[in-house]
Amino acid sequence: MKNLRDSELRYRRLFEAAQDGILILDASTGMIEDVNPYLIKILGYTREEFIKKKLWEVGAFKDIQANQNAFETLKEDEYIRYDNLPLRAKSGDLIQVEFVSNVYLVDEKKVIQCSIRDITKRKNDQNTLLKKDALLREQSVRDHLTGLFNRRYMEETLDRELLRVGRKHLLLGIVMLDVDHFKRFNDTCGHAAGDDILREVGKMLLEHVRGEDIPCRYGGDEFIIVMPDTSREVLRMRAELLCETCHYIPIPLKGLTINQVSLSVGVAFFPRHGSTCADLLKAADDALYCAKDGGRDRVVLAA
Repeated sequence: MKNLRDSELRYRRLFEAAQDGILILDASTGMIEDVNPYLIKILGYTREEFIKKKLWEVGAFKDIQANQNAFETLKEDEYIRYDNLPLRAKSGDLIQVEFVSNVYLVDEKKVIQCSIRDITKRKNDQNTLLKKDALLREQSVRDHLTGLFNRRYMEETLDRELLRVGRKHLLLGIVMLDVDHFKRFNDTCGHAAGDDILREVGKMLLEHVRGEDIPCRYGGDEFIIVMPDTSREVLRMRAELLCETCHYIPIPLKGLTINQVSLSVGVAFFPRHGSTCADLLKAADDALYCAKDGGRDRVVLAA
């Protein structure tokens, strides 16, 4: 008898001191028979709000149907585990928990023990890490000056897009452009002014592309836009719109605002001008230099 009392005392001390929430339920009715202090602490309900209620009658376990179904499953399988279960505390806070229930005998009576571990901090830490990873990924594919995609990302994505449009027999356009007389801006007004021009051109491009387009800074003052699923006529029209819009970009230079920025633009198409990334970029580059040789501030389609 003394050994039994000692065992019950040890269990009670563990129950009271546990740093996981514990509920004891009657296995036949689902009625809560006991709750430990830690669960009261993390959920904010009083002992009286737990005891002699069915699990799904407590506010934190508000999904009544799901809990009733789980209770029926538990009576058959005698074990249930949820690795990420959201519980609503009395304060309204959402608490993420691991929830494990199993059935065992106490004095020939079946009871259910529900062990509830607060994993909110772990989940928050995981979410923070995921956000940091996403930010690092975003930074790795973006040009820091203009906010456009960088060259590596564009080339990797263009390869995938060419496979996609090739399978579906669609068109794809490449617009390659650079800022006319950019070296003169740099030499006359300094590199800071040149950076202002590049930022403003990048901003203008972002404002004039579709969600599926891929605008990138290719290097120096050269930019590329990959435009999937675009006809030749629409692509030329959009390239000419970029040229026209660029005239109205206000660039502050040494206290003055000037509207002197113009673009030379070369345009190439898949599949007419090539089936690979290298071929299309070369075709667009050749067309760009034709635009420069032809007097700049214009759009030229690849031959």
